Amino acid sequence: MRPSNKPGSIEANSRGSYAFDSSVLDQLACPACLGNLKLAESELICAACDLAYPIVDGIPVLISECAEKENPSK
Repeated sequence: MRPSNKPGSIEANSRGSYAFDSSVLDQLACPACLGNLKLAESELICAACDLAYPIVDGIPVLISECAEKENPSK
């Protein structure tokens, strides 16, 4: 068996997709305002500016241009 090149914090589930390791959440910040991020299903949401960043194959896409407003009415 060949060793995996994937970091230990990203593991595939039974469907072959990857899950985000929430233990690294305290090391991440919103790139737009540096606010705290919280995990919600398949995205990270900034508590300060309400931007939602997608998680793709277990990797958060922390690019402001890719984020969407979580509550557009705010």
